[in-house]
Amino acid sequence: MTQISEFDTTQNSTPQVELPQPNERGEYQRTSHRYWKVVDSDPNGLNCRMGPHSIQEIEDPGSKVDLNIGSWPVVGTLKQGQKFEIYLGPSGLGVLYDDRHQPWFFVEKSEATGGPRNCFVRAHSSFVKPVQPK
Repeated sequence: MTQISEFDTTQNSTPQVELPQPNERGEYQRTSHRYWKVVDSDPNGLNCRMGPHSIQEIEDPGSKVDLNIGSWPVVGTLKQGQKFEIYLGPSGLGVLYDDRHQPWFFVEKSEATGGPRNCFVRAHSSFVKPVQPK
């Protein structure tokens, strides 16, 4: 009979998932991981941008939407340490590339009441990092 050590924490812990890693440029690529946290040290927060189109129009392959996301209006900010969930889209791979081939996440919801949602943040390790599911 095998005894479990009192130091064995694997019995009662939540299973950990492998977190996505950024590429050599610090950018996150396509991922099915939904849970993220802001690490941007800007005291004004991380800009969340959205243009005049719906996410459905944006992700439509036949769409003529200009994907210059970095020039879209800032509709809210996420503060350092704030957690958020991304929309994975129909492909289930959560990243949209802009017209300069930079990856962006679509924030579906954020943890703070009244926090921004339904807008885009850069998928870069200077601004965000993945976190374990709740």
